[in-house]
Order: sequence, then C-alpha cells, then structure tokens
Amino acid sequence: MIKLPQTISVLFFGASLAVISPQLGAAFTVQEVVNLAQASNDSPVVKSAGLSPDMNVPWSKAVRIVDPFEGEFLGVFDRNSLGGYLYREGSNQVISLWTPSSIRVLVTVNSGQASSSFYTAGHLYPRPDFLRFVTTKKVDKLLLKVREKVFQLDGSTGSFAVSRELATALKNAPDENLDIRLILEGGQTIDSKIGKGTVKAWRNIY
Repeated sequence: MIKLPQTISVLFFGASLAVISPQLGAAFTVQEVVNLAQASNDSPVVKSAGLSPDMNVPWSKAVRIVDPFEGEFLGVFDRNSLGGYLYREGSNQVISLWTPSSIRVLVTVNSGQASSSFYTAGHLYPRPDFLRFVTTKKVDKLLLKVREKVFQLDGSTGSFAVSRELATALKNAPDENLDIRLILEGGQTIDSKIGKGTVKAWRNIY
C-alpha cells in the first residue's frame, strides 16, 4: 500500500513527465510511474542539462537533473573517446544525454598548439606551455542500432526526440555496447558506441 506523501510525489512526477512529453507521459502505466519516481529519489543530482567538453558528472548512471531553465527530470550521461587518449590532439569525444523525451549529442574535436621554445646558455629548451583548443561539431542525424532494428533520427542543434517505440527499444536493449552513427553538418560520418553501463541505466530512464 502506497502512503499518501509517496502517492503525491508519484502523481507530481507523472505530471512532470506529461509536461515534458505529453505523448510519452500518457503511455506510462501507473507502475512505471512509481518505478521512475523511486529511481528519481535514489539518483544523484546534477544541476544542469547542458553538455560541455570538460563537464564533471556521474557517467553511465541514472541521475536526477534539476536544471534552472528546463525543470526536473531523469537522465543518463555517456561519454566515448575516439582515437585513444582523451586529450590527444585530433581526437574526438562524443558526449550524450539520454532523457525520457530527448537524446542530446555533442561531438568535440581536440587540438593543441605548443608555444615557442626558448634559448639559453647554448641550449634550446621547449616551453612546457601547451594550449589546448576544443571545437564542437553540429550533429544533423543520429542512427542507433538496437538488436536488429536501426532507428534514424533527425534533429536540430544536436537534440533528437524520443518516440515511444524508441523508448521501448532502449529500455529492452541487451546488456552490451550499442553502436551509433552520427552524421555531421556537411556529411561527415562518425561511428561511436554507447557503453553497456549506460545501456543498463536506460532501464531506469525509459
């Protein structure tokens, strides 16, 4: 039997889901809303839904996001480094945020420039200074392969809507790395993966 305060919290959380995505919120059963509300109460709190190259958040874990502009909702952050060491010059980093209503993706490219050397006492010494630059790429399309089905999502500014069909597929995805393909502005393609820790955390999100 659910106590009154818990019932109120569950109803409030269900209403929040409906505000975020009316179609998605209406599709949840009462038990699913209860489970999501419980996950929300047990999850770490992150104070922004914004994505950035050097963000410090719990990765691949369900978190409760309390954003001053977007409100409160559940999500899971994922990060994958392509090309070896995370800050190696030329390497790519794919950061994503998975929420009940949307998927947000940020692609960054690391590059750097060493400052000039200096000369003293007959020797040339490199300066220890190294300037690191991070640039971002606009993602126009997101392709996900869940089991044998490929979902192709079109979005703007790196944000993609989650349909009920996709949410169900993500919730029931097998415990393994999931392949994704990003198509950037201009047609460049980047293949990446979502770690199985994030895939497992989807069960608390969808």
